Amino acid sequence: MKHYILAKFKDNADTERLYFEIKTLFERTLEIEGVEKVVVHKTNSTRENRYSIMIEMTLTPQGLAAYDVCDAHKEWKAKYGDRLATKAIFDCEESDDE
Repeated sequence: MKHYILAKFKDNADTERLYFEIKTLFERTLEIEGVEKVVVHKTNSTRENRYSIMIEMTLTPQGLAAYDVCDAHKEWKAKYGDRLATKAIFDCEESDDE
């Protein structure tokens, strides 16, 4: 399955400033059984109505449950939660054309 996290920083400068830090944090989730792939995308837009980053995870339902309680997820929420103006979470099955 796919798990997407779209996040918009309050300060757009945080996109560049924090990208590699967040990428490194989410790469740690690859150690979790059931987490198969993680890609952190940063926006290429400066428009105010766009999200700053999108975290794309490929995982099993068990991997998602393990991610929800892992240290990296707790750190993501604790360290970056207050910096976000908004976020959206979306889960879906992988499409056949991927």
